[in-house]
This record gives sequence, structure tokens and C-alpha cells, in this order.
Amino acid sequence: MTEHVLPPRPSGPSYQDAPPPPAPVTTSGFAIASLVLAIPAISLPLSIGFGIAALVRIRRTGQKGRGLAIAGLAVSGGWVLVIVVGVALSLLGLTAAGPAADGFLHARQGDCLIGLDDQRTEVRTTSCDDPHDIEVFATVPLTGDSYPGEDTLRPLAQNACAAARETYFTGTDPPGYVHTAAHYPGPSDWSAHARTAVCTLESDNVLTGRIVH
Repeated sequence: MTEHVLPPRPSGPSYQDAPPPPAPVTTSGFAIASLVLAIPAISLPLSIGFGIAALVRIRRTGQKGRGLAIAGLAVSGGWVLVIVVGVALSLLGLTAAGPAADGFLHARQGDCLIGLDDQRTEVRTTSCDDPHDIEVFATVPLTGDSYPGEDTLRPLAQNACAAARETYFTGTDPPGYVHTAAHYPGPSDWSAHARTAVCTLESDNVLTGRIVH
């Protein structure tokens, strides 16, 4: 009788003995939500909360998305800074009047102006002893080669005039009947080398004589 002898089984591990492949690493949903919710300012609390939760969860589980969570928190932080600055300027009563008319751009510290229309888009210089509604309390140089854009220039002018006002009113507060405004050059003015923020005290009532400070 012929005997059939099977070949010996390989001694090394076979594919039947191999461990299952590792589960794919997923991206944290909290991290994605943090970045998406950071875009509209209204959802800042949710964005910040999801961002912190994502970082804690990623550290524990090894998920992907740490960069997304950090980006969401960074955008949220930017919004918080914008809101804080806006509230501070609002409390100070400082407004930005938009790109300045020529009458503002040529004004100097100490000048008194009279608005020629309700929006004060056109002004002319007058004696401070005569009726007027605007006084220039500071002019602040603005630097840069190319026009930085109104969204950048507006807060620069506001912050510069807010600091100048703190210096101008050292021992008193501005009278309640005036408000401060920051005027700044537009693109064509910037191209013509008008690089100054004009800080004004403006009243809805007629002024005669200088505002006491």
C-alpha cells in the first residue's frame, strides 16, 4: 500500500494567525464643529467649547483634528478681540466717520470747523470764536506704502484717536454734549499722500469758543 505523506506545515506564523488590521484613525467631530462654528460670531461660545473638548478628546484617543481645533479657537479668539475693542470704543463714545472729506484731511490740531451738511461730509474751517460744531483735538500720522483697506484703517484711526483723547482730557471727561470721532483718508487720498487720522470733538448743538478740557 502506498502511503501519502503530507508536507510538513510551515513553522512560521500564517496569515490565519495575523492580527486584524488596526481601525482607521478618524477626525474629531468636535474639532470640525469648532472651526465651522467659529466663522459666525454669534456661535462663539459653542466654538470655544467644542475646541477645548476636541483637544482634550484628541489627547486621550489619538484622533486627528488637533489643527482644526486650534484653528477654531484662534478664529474665535480673533472675534473676541474685535468684540472687546468694539465695546471699549463704544464705551468711550468714539465713532469712525468713514473716509474723511477734504475739509477734514487738511485740518490741523486746534482748528474749528463747521459742517455744511447734516452728515458733516463737507466742512470748512472757521474761527473758534464763531459758531461751529467741530473741533480738531489731535491729528495722528498713519504709516504704510499701499492703502491698507478701510477695514484695517478704521480701527487704526479709532485706536489712535482714543489714545489721543486720553492725553487731551487728562483731568476731566469730555462734556456730555459732544462726542469724539476719527476721520481717516480714503484710497484716493492715500494715493495723494494724505496719511493722517483727524480726531475731532463734534456737537449736535452750535459751539462758541473752545471746548474746555
